[in-house]
Amino acid sequence: MPMIVGVDIGGHHVAAAAVTQGALVPDSYRHVACTPADERATLIAAWAGAIDAVTDHAGPERVAGIGIAMPGPFDYAAGIAHFAGNAKFTALYGVDVAQALTEALRHPRPIRFLNDATAFAIGAVPVRGNVVGVTLGTGLGSAFLRDGIPAIDGDDVPPHGSLWHLPFREGIADDHVSARWLTARIARRLDGIATVVAAAEAARAGNGTAVTIFADYGDNLGTILSPWVECFGAGTVMLGGRICGAFDLFGPALRRHLPATHIAVHPDTERAAILGAARTFDASFWDRARHHLPTR
Repeated sequence: MPMIVGVDIGGHHVAAAAVTQGALVPDSYRHVACTPADERATLIAAWAGAIDAVTDHAGPERVAGIGIAMPGPFDYAAGIAHFAGNAKFTALYGVDVAQALTEALRHPRPIRFLNDATAFAIGAVPVRGNVVGVTLGTGLGSAFLRDGIPAIDGDDVPPHGSLWHLPFREGIADDHVSARWLTARIARRLDGIATVVAAAEAARAGNGTAVTIFADYGDNLGTILSPWVECFGAGTVMLGGRICGAFDLFGPALRRHLPATHIAVHPDTERAAILGAARTFDASFWDRARHHLPTR
């Protein structure tokens, strides 16, 4: 049975696994650490290394393609990175990632790209109708799906289906719901606490300042999401990403902005993104979705 290597490019990692018939192949998962500030060669080597490790495990002769869930801004049809303005992978700006990976791989295969939040939403949400997927981590990822197909234009969605770059308060949305907003606020207001995890523990233990920080985060996210969720007529908002580990702390404030919307947190963001990325080699999906890929 042919397999696809599904890949999730995260801010601090690359995760990959073999996928066949809509399921992960047991024991094929691989995870390689990297950082958003790494140099081009380091990033490409880490991504290629994870893909090659999965391909070796699956058997190169059985792997038909590589589907990659990639954060934006990115030209998903051409495979060219346009990372700028969101403190992420700036060493890859203007790089033909598809070509760079093909040259670095020991087992080159056709490569297709999908927005990471779109891949997550496709892998996470089995329901039909209008769905908004949101990933919360190094940056703010978003996807608008109509019956499982990305929506990137029209009056009812933001340009390219992306929220991160929209003006918000004194900056853009990404400035106020990314991990760097949380860590900066924690560093400024909580003495002796340096991480989001430690701040969450403090909030659960009754630290009022920590509680307020997470409530403010939920309020920011709700303010950004609510007009677009309403305009799109989304019945479901599916959340994923590392920051969702603190959903119990920011969720109440978020729900106040979306009282009529079903909000869910997916328990395994990476798995969902890998499965969604692998769908790029499913003809019934790709024949429709490939016409709705952001170019930035």
